[in-house]
Amino acid sequence: MTDAGKWFKEKLDQFKDDVEFLTEKTILDFTEQVVASMEAQGISRAELAKRLGVSKAFITKLLNGNPNLTIKTMVSLAKTLDCDLSIDLHISPTKIPNVSKKQSGQVLKSRKSRNSLQL
Repeated sequence: MTDAGKWFKEKLDQFKDDVEFLTEKTILDFTEQVVASMEAQGISRAELAKRLGVSKAFITKLLNGNPNLTIKTMVSLAKTLDCDLSIDLHISPTKIPNVSKKQSGQVLKSRKSRNSLQL
């Protein structure tokens, strides 16, 4: 690993339990899934805005990581994209003895449906 890679990993490790960092990561993960679903279905930002009854500027703001993303907005986006929204709460794999991150991820993946936006 390069010096830059080590430095970056150290910085990430510093924030792994920071609520602000985790919030931004969750928003980013969600918006990436929305964009992926839009691309898979051939839906433009303008079309999504039309279907939701909002402005194109609103969609741009949302997909740029709007920190005021509500669950209602998330559900509306999922429904408009013919997806299910699933928000799971589970014990962190780092807090479970003898369970690797890979094993924990396999359990979570087995619960995902093909057309779901999963956080």
